[in-house]
Amino acid sequence: AGNYDLYVKCQDSNGNTNSADFVFKFCVDKGPDATAPLIVTTDIPSGYPVQFGTQKTDLGVYTNEPANCKWSIRDQDYSTMENEMSCSQNAEDVNTAMLYTCDTILTNLQNKEDNTFYFRCQDTSPQKNTNTESYKLTLKGSEALVIASVGPTNKTIKGSTESVPVTLTAKTFFGFNEGIATCQYSETGEKYIDFLDTHSYTHSQVLVLKQGTYKYYIKCFDIAGNSDTETI
Repeated sequence: AGNYDLYVKCQDSNGNTNSADFVFKFCVDKGPDATAPLIVTTDIPSGYPVQFGTQKTDLGVYTNEPANCKWSIRDQDYSTMENEMSCSQNAEDVNTAMLYTCDTILTNLQNKEDNTFYFRCQDTSPQKNTNTESYKLTLKGSEALVIASVGPTNKTIKGSTESVPVTLTAKTFFGFNEGIATCQYSETGEKYIDFLDTHSYTHSQVLVLKQGTYKYYIKCFDIAGNSDTETI
C-alpha cells in the first residue's frame, strides 16, 4: 500500500527517445485483502519433458501478489505441504509482467514417468488468504535418445559424373517422443548443420561430393535435451 510514481521513456527503432519522462501516478489502498494469491504461471510449462537422468530442476512460480508458497508431490493443504519456496515480497521485485516470483528446486524426478507436483500459496496480508486448490504441474520424464543407424558407412559411392550425390541418413529411437528428434551433420565436429529432412525419427541429407574420402559427425537431439552422436 502507498503512493507510487512510475517513470517511462520510449525509444523507436531509429534510436529516437522522448526527452521528458511520462509519469504514471497512483496509490494502492491498504485493503482489507479478501482474496488468496493467484498462481499465474511457471517458467517450465506443465507437460514439458525433462532430460533422461535429470533428478532435480530449478523452477520459478509466478503469483499476482506477494505470497509465501509451498509444494508437494501430494495434493494437500498448504499447512501440511513439506517444501517451502523462496519468494519475492517487495513491489520493486515484480517482473515485466507485474508478477512476483517464488523459486524452488524440484527433486526426485523419475525417468520415463509423469512427475506431478502441487503448489499452494498464502498471501502476506494479516488475513493470510490461502489457496484452497492446488496448482498442478507435470514434468514428463524421458529416456535416452539413441541413434539406431547411420549411413552410408565404410562404403564407396560410385557414379558416372565428376561429382556424385550422396545421401546421409540416420534413424533415432526412444528419447522423449519415440525417437522424434533433430539431426545435424558436421565435417569438423564443431559447426553443425541441420539435415534437410529431419524433425522425425528418420533423417536424411543429400550432399554432392567430388572424389575423395569423407568423414561426417552426426548429432541428434530431442526437445527434452537428450542427444546422441555417431560418425559416418
